[in-house]
Amino acid sequence: MSRVSIFLTALLLVPVSASLAEAACRIRGYGFHVEQNDRATYEATMDSNGCRHVSGVSGFLTIQKTVIMIRPANGTLSQTGEFSFFYKPKPGFSGKDTYVIYVCGTSRRGTGCSRLTYEATIH
Repeated sequence: MSRVSIFLTALLLVPVSASLAEAACRIRGYGFHVEQNDRATYEATMDSNGCRHVSGVSGFLTIQKTVIMIRPANGTLSQTGEFSFFYKPKPGFSGKDTYVIYVCGTSRRGTGCSRLTYEATIH
C-alpha cells in the first residue's frame, strides 16, 4: 500500500463507527507524531455494543507495526485489520476500562513508535 493511499484511508476513517450498532461509539483526542515517540490519550465513550476504531495518522505515514500493548480488564480488544481495532465490554459491564495500542512507523520527519492509551467509558 502506498503512502498516499494510507494517508487517504486514514483521513476517511479516523475515528468512525463502522455500523449503526456502534453508533454510540465516540472517540475524542488529538493525533500523534510517531517520529517523536509520542504518547496520546483518547477518551472513548460507548454503549454495550462496543467500539470500532482506527489508529489515526496525520500527514504521510507508513505504519510498520501495530500491536495491543495492554489489554482491557473489563472487555476484549481485537485487532480487526492492519490499523483497526474493536473493543467489546464484558456482558453487563458498565464503568471505566483502559487499553493501550502501540504503533510504529515512519513519517516524513522520522521513524518511531507511539503509545496510544484509550480510556473507555461504557454506559
